[in-house]
Amino acid sequence: MRARGGRLATRPARGVTLVALGHSAAARALDDGRVSLPAGLPARAPMIGENVLRRALGLLGPPEPVDRSMAAADIERLAGLTPNLLSCLVLFDVLEPVGRERLEWRFAWRDLVAAREAARLLKRGVPIGDVLEAAITLRRRGAHLAEARLTEGPTGELLRDVAGQLAELSGQLTFSLGQKPRTVDDLVAEAEEAEDRGDHATAESLYATAMRADTADPVLPFNLGNVFQAQGRAPEAKVAWQIAVARDPAFAEAWYNLALAAEDEQQTDLAAAQYRRATRAQPDYADAQFNLALLLTKLERCEEALAAWERFVALEPGGKHAATAQKAIALCRLRIQQDKARAG
Repeated sequence: MRARGGRLATRPARGVTLVALGHSAAARALDDGRVSLPAGLPARAPMIGENVLRRALGLLGPPEPVDRSMAAADIERLAGLTPNLLSCLVLFDVLEPVGRERLEWRFAWRDLVAAREAARLLKRGVPIGDVLEAAITLRRRGAHLAEARLTEGPTGELLRDVAGQLAELSGQLTFSLGQKPRTVDDLVAEAEEAEDRGDHATAESLYATAMRADTADPVLPFNLGNVFQAQGRAPEAKVAWQIAVARDPAFAEAWYNLALAAEDEQQTDLAAAQYRRATRAQPDYADAQFNLALLLTKLERCEEALAAWERFVALEPGGKHAATAQKAIALCRLRIQQDKARAG
């Protein structure tokens, strides 16, 4: 029942007619995000995408098991898309949230990056159908819109910008843009210089480009998260740091930043768990150990806090926080004794 060659498929589901749109029906998308359906189909019938139908038929596996903490409203706000355009990108599998209904949709970081790339192209006047067809072509070739930066060629076709050179969507290079291709190291160096002079917008763009070129390096999303944080964009910073620890689960600094963000959101149990991840990844990480001990003390988890303070003192016996730690140790021991006395 899959839609191929631009055709549409319908199937009943508990008495309801569903319209399944194949990827090759992307040309039916209108610039406002609506889809033009052929005459004869129910005007108000719910529509589903090709991948949704294929998964329902057991022909395609589930989406990747990655963190999906962003709702539809988050993607619309952060990418600058209307609800119709977001739904259109989902319908043609450019974005693949989990959840059956719009209010249940939960998106991953890659969805946000792809949504932003689509929004950038739309603002430049590229028709939505061309954006959809480019994204579908990339997927068929094992790539993704989130990992590609597209630009218009001399005759209006969409091409990939690959390290300063134009290439077809297949990856075949066409012609040089007239500048020396930049490596990931070049991009990072330029991003760091932009950070130093407070040009966070440029640093963000350069780190994002580097992330698309190198999908394994955890430092790139970590630095991007720091740039977001410097701009007061805490939700995006948190997602970037989550990407960093997904790339390297032993990235202590990224766990530390996530713990700080969780504390800011009053998610104390999560913060404690993330501080522990930081200290497991780097046992001599004194700052993470101090924050963990302090948080556990505030939560009155005295036995855990006592152990954390003792580990901190072992790391920095003569540090600037040593006196604070000793006072906290005495307090924790007193409270533990009081608890035992009440229990007895």
